[in-house]
Parts: sequence; structure tokens; C-alpha cells
Amino acid sequence: MSANATVRQMHLNAFVLFCPAPVVRLSWVYPEDKIRHQWWEMGFWDEIATTLERGSFDALFFADNMGGYGADADSIKFGMHFPLLDPAMLVPRLAAKTNNLGYVVTMSTTFTPPYQLARSMQTLDHVTEGRIAWNIVTSTNPHEGDNLDIELPAHDERYERAHEYMDVVHALWESFEPDAIIMDHENRIMTDADKVHRIDFKGKWYSSAGPLSVMPGPQGKPVLAQAGASEAGLSFAAKHAELVFAPGASDEQRHDMVADLRTRASDQGRDPYDLKIMFTHGPIVGETTADAIATQQEILARPGYDADIAALRPPAGFDLSDLPPETPLSEILPRVTGMRGPFEKAVQDSDPTLAEFASSFRNLAADSRFVGTASEIADALEALQDATDCDGFQFAPTYYAPDCFATIVDHLVPELQRRGRVRTGYAGATLRENLLG
Repeated sequence: MSANATVRQMHLNAFVLFCPAPVVRLSWVYPEDKIRHQWWEMGFWDEIATTLERGSFDALFFADNMGGYGADADSIKFGMHFPLLDPAMLVPRLAAKTNNLGYVVTMSTTFTPPYQLARSMQTLDHVTEGRIAWNIVTSTNPHEGDNLDIELPAHDERYERAHEYMDVVHALWESFEPDAIIMDHENRIMTDADKVHRIDFKGKWYSSAGPLSVMPGPQGKPVLAQAGASEAGLSFAAKHAELVFAPGASDEQRHDMVADLRTRASDQGRDPYDLKIMFTHGPIVGETTADAIATQQEILARPGYDADIAALRPPAGFDLSDLPPETPLSEILPRVTGMRGPFEKAVQDSDPTLAEFASSFRNLAADSRFVGTASEIADALEALQDATDCDGFQFAPTYYAPDCFATIVDHLVPELQRRGRVRTGYAGATLRENLLG
């Protein structure tokens, strides 16, 4: 970057689930004398939220689903997305503990009725005082459907349904006009009925009479986030999302995907930079490079093949444990009904064996660029942002989350702030203002 070039700031989120090991398998394994709170205790999450706010993070992102890894013996045994608690119940507490940090809640268009979703998210916008986002998922895990007695539709049909779903929830959010509540004490009129409207929506898959029973929150509607990597997912994101969580790939593939998303957004009549695109990584910050590498190696050594294969079940949409480890991934791809993007990219890149793919999919601590001193990791993040035109990063905890995030906030974030890459405070009152300006 030239001396006169404008430094582009990064947006930062934290990526978690309300479970023992959000991303890195067996990350709950930690010296017991260092554990201040267990993952289900409120002190664990209070500490994370206040730490992230101290680091001027945009949001704490909660991924979620209704089925864990399918509650098979291995996922239960290893603590892989099981137990899995409902983060929407946790967010109001954390919002009360913080003043600026945003919160991203995952809810499925496949398994949540549109009216319920619109009502819950608009209520959370009030409860968080304008700091809520909805991560829109169509769901990939058949076990979720088994729990709800709903059959998971095919991949592309889920996205077709989701487009109609968005039409319903937008109509519901718009059915209650912003100035409808007048609170006229003298005439005993709470709400101007002419400004609250039925929607009488009847589509191919969804129907709703409306109006929504919740007035618009501070943001009007939640920030909309999405993480699809397939052709259908990218098209959906370009039309609906304000925040996109992009999958792992080579830097060249990432650059091309970011450019493609911005072009798609422009084709939808949107400002392409109103779409904030972030990559997820689990940086391991050490006082020295050797310290960080040693921590990484210890983390990577924990899971074995059984845990790796169990972790692939949700994104694949079926159990792969009976397949030979040497099976080429290209032979498996036609059967994948869940999160196809990572499988497709791996086949295009090198067509690894199942065992190789499972190992590479192991966790987010495997990219050596983000393992080292704060200065080394900052160099890598700057280079990746400049090379791909992304807007920032989601950091996932690679070990005991309160300590992992504290190390990032106390060492990596100040280095990025020193370089002008990360802000030193919050400019707006709502998540949308801080994210989009």
C-alpha cells in the first residue's frame, strides 16, 4: 500500500455457538485451574461480551440450529455442538451488560414460521436498543427436521422458499408504520389504526394475514446477515443481506467471490459496498511465534478421525462414517444436501480424499498466517483484506473463549488500531449505524 493510500478499516465480529466447542472441536479442553466459568454459566458470556465491546467489535455472532450435530454418540461424547442451548434467550442479558456491542441471532426460514420470526426479531431490536441482526439460514441438517417433524426440502427449493419468506417478513415489518403509536392521553388513543395494516399475504409456501403486533424498533428492522456459498446462496445474499459471512477458500477464490457478490448486489440496484463481507478465522496470538505455533499444534492434535467425520455430518446432510477414508470427495459431492459450498470448492481445488477433507475441515486454527505474534497476524489480516476487498473478519475462539477473546482484544486489536485498521470506539447508537455508517 502506498504512503498516500487511504487505510481501509476492518469490521470485527466474534463467532460462537451456545455450546461447549463452537468451532474448534474439543476447544472446551483447557487447564481446569484456568477455567473461571463453565460455558453454560452466565459469567462466561458476560466476560466475552464486555471484552468484545472493549475491543470495539461490531457484534457477537451466534450460529445455531435445532439439532446439534444430530445427537449421535460421537457428537455427544466429544461435546460437538451438544449440548446446544438457545442463544436468543441469552442475548437480552448480554445486551443489558453492554452499551454498544451488537448481537447476531440465527433463525431458520425452513423451521420458523414467518410471523414468529418477524415478531421475535422486532422485539429483540427493542430489547437490545437497536443492536440486533438476523442471520438468515435455510438449514442444512436433516436432524433439525426430525426434531420438528418437518422434512428438510432439497437445497435449491429451500432457497426458493426463503425468497418468498423474505417477502412475508418484510411486509410484516412494514405493516406497522414508524409513527403509528401516538400515545394521545387526552383522547385515550394509543395507536393510529390507519397506520397499521393487514398484509393478507398468500404465496406458494407461506400465508400471513398481519399486521405485525410489534411496532418498529430503533433500526426499523434487524440487520440482515447470511452465509450461503452456493450459487443459490450467493444470489440470495446479493438480494437480501447486509452482512455476509464468506467461506474459507484460496485468496484468489475469495477475491473472485467478493467481486462476484458486489456485482450481484449492483445488479440488484444496491450499492455493492453496502454489502459487508467478512471471513472467519481463529487467530492464535502468542508472545512469540513459537509460543503461538505450540498452542496451535496442541489444539490440532486433540480431535481424531471419528470426531472429524462426525463434524462433517451436518454440512454434508448425511452420515459419512461408513465410507472408506480414501473415498475421493468428488464421489461424495452428489449426495451432499447441506452446506455444499465447502465441498464444491474443495473438489474444484484438489479433490481430496474424505480423510484429507475432514482433517482440513477440522477447525479454524489451521491457517498458519493467523498463528503468531500480534504484529505478524495483523500483517496477514491487512494483506488478506487488501487482496480480496473484504470488509473485515469474524474471529472464532480456538480455546477457552473468554481467554481467547481477551488475548485478541488485548494484543491483536491494539496493533490493528495502531495501524488505523480498527476503530477505537463506536460511531453510532445501533448495529446498522456502526456496521454500515
